[in-house]
Amino acid sequence: MTWKLILLAIIVLVCVVLFTSCYGTRKTLLFENRVYHWKVYYVKKSHFSVGTYSHFEVLFKDRKLILPKEVTDNKRAISEFVAATAIDNRSSQFGTVIVTFEGEFINDAGTPYRAFITLHLRPGKGDELVVTNPCTGKEAIITPGAN
Repeated sequence: MTWKLILLAIIVLVCVVLFTSCYGTRKTLLFENRVYHWKVYYVKKSHFSVGTYSHFEVLFKDRKLILPKEVTDNKRAISEFVAATAIDNRSSQFGTVIVTFEGEFINDAGTPYRAFITLHLRPGKGDELVVTNPCTGKEAIITPGAN
């Protein structure tokens, strides 16, 4: 009888270890700019039944960057990016962060389609961010956290 309890305890312990190792979130700091207070993280989420999912997160002054729908695709606010990077100090664009995400649009024929959107973000005055779309040249000023 004792060996059955020990075997049951081992099986339960193995199951707990396996299931807890299949869940969780791991954040890796890829870039930190201490002058303009940017941080770019690579985030990998694991879920047993779904698998793994990865994205990038950007922090500006220790707050998670959430782009309002007015500067994205007019459908939703974006806080998880397909790609994110920062320009280093050897460039005249030092302090700029580049983010890419997938937007949903409808063409002239009424057919929905998806496209990647790339935006350049640079600090403005105070807590403001200047958001530039390099494809269209349009600029907008946002205040993170005021959404």
